[in-house]
Amino acid sequence: RSASGAPGTTPRTEAENNERREAKGEGTAYMDLLLIRHAQSENNLVWAHTGASVGRVPDPLLTPLGERQAAAVAQALAQGRYAAPPSVLYASLMSRAVLTAAPIAAALDLAMHGHPDLFEVGGPLDWSGHEDVPRRAHRGAGRASLRELSPRLVLPDDAGEHGWWDGPVEVETDVPARAHRVIDSVLARHGGTDAVVGLVTHGHFSQFLVRALLGIPTMTGWVDILNTSVSRFSDVDVPGRTAAAWINRVEHLLPDEVSD
Repeated sequence: RSASGAPGTTPRTEAENNERREAKGEGTAYMDLLLIRHAQSENNLVWAHTGASVGRVPDPLLTPLGERQAAAVAQALAQGRYAAPPSVLYASLMSRAVLTAAPIAAALDLAMHGHPDLFEVGGPLDWSGHEDVPRRAHRGAGRASLRELSPRLVLPDDAGEHGWWDGPVEVETDVPARAHRVIDSVLARHGGTDAVVGLVTHGHFSQFLVRALLGIPTMTGWVDILNTSVSRFSDVDVPGRTAAAWINRVEHLLPDEVSD
């Protein structure tokens, strides 16, 4: 822990900061961020088979393929195949993200910190998948259920016994601000350190995180973010210097294990 109590960070001395300033130019902070999408979920499989959402569930678990994907990305990160692995790990409180982060946390011997703002666009939904049926908010999994998914999960205080979400169905116009909240919260905890922050999150929400990281206000296209893909952003805490080192790498998967 750092002096401020943030998990997984190692504060640098002023001499070390000076060396890095000289090596890389102005700025004193060099935090990297790894964006990791969750493994294939039961709802992903429904969509893959039908091209629709009918048959979805509010808080899906991983498929057998998803479990293999999660194990594969955990091993790849632990082996350093995606450069320096996470030194601190955050996960969405949706069960599919917690189940993806669990083998990563185990392989790296890290705590997994549940982040209340890393959820998928819209929030947890109680919805049949039929377009003519209104979407209703779902509470998400409760504390006991989430703890059963991984003993390494550290839950936020406001995650309740009956669910972690007490808001309405999220509207998409509110999502950019949430993405910036996530980045700001990570910078507040780990900026100014040599942390490599891993965020295990979701495909649609990743679009907004990429924009927030790179300062893109709006975008009409879509960035492919496959299940368990790894995207790396360097110097996240140096204004104007953040770079996407790579996006959507899945070399840890066999060709027939790739899914979206």
